[in-house]
Amino acid sequence: MTTIFTVSIDSVEGSTLRGRVHIVNPDVPYVPEEAVFPLSLLADAWWKLDKGYLRDEDDEDGERYPFTEQQGKGITAGMRLRDEFPHLFDLILGKEIRVTEDGYLLADDGETVLEPRRKAEDVYQLSGGSRPGYSVFTSGDAEEFAQRAADIVTSYDITPYRNLPLLSEVAALKDPNEPWDPEQPDGPADLDDYDVWDLFGDHSIAELPYAEIAVTVSDAGYLEHMVAGMRWDTTMTGRVC
Repeated sequence: MTTIFTVSIDSVEGSTLRGRVHIVNPDVPYVPEEAVFPLSLLADAWWKLDKGYLRDEDDEDGERYPFTEQQGKGITAGMRLRDEFPHLFDLILGKEIRVTEDGYLLADDGETVLEPRRKAEDVYQLSGGSRPGYSVFTSGDAEEFAQRAADIVTSYDITPYRNLPLLSEVAALKDPNEPWDPEQPDGPADLDDYDVWDLFGDHSIAELPYAEIAVTVSDAGYLEHMVAGMRWDTTMTGRVC
């Protein structure tokens, strides 16, 4: 899936984290303002750590976590609220259900057909995604996820955007031979203008437009896997699949 944002965590203090969300994909040119977004980021970071995809890296602009893969997995395994995160993740992207080639439900071993024999489509609301002969996926649950966000995220603040180009800079790129009229009011360009993004073709992540975020949760246990210095790419927008 295409990266939408790059998230960097600057500090975690008690029940509050602060960080930056850099906008990578012009198809989603603004940081979502709803509480479901930061909760989806917490679930995304948990999943990446639990699967070993987020770890210490040397790449300046790459994903990074200040611990090894095994240390990251140990952190998620020891989280006080670790049992909540698989459910939160499933609410966003749906749950994977093991099935036979004919769609009958299997036990956790992936081989034993559950009795009484039932097809997944008769038990679950499926999303249409599947891996033939192996598994199908349920749909996410936007209503329940929104409720969980309301319960967990007690405050969520976004600063004004940084690294915004000026209207005059965009105009100069579009037509270098047409000088900017100094009588015209200049100011930050709109990020939903695709011409803006032509200015960022060779820029590093740090130079892309971003907003700072501050998120406070109802229980510090939801932040036990979050540490200053971590950074990762995400496809999360807060929307449920």
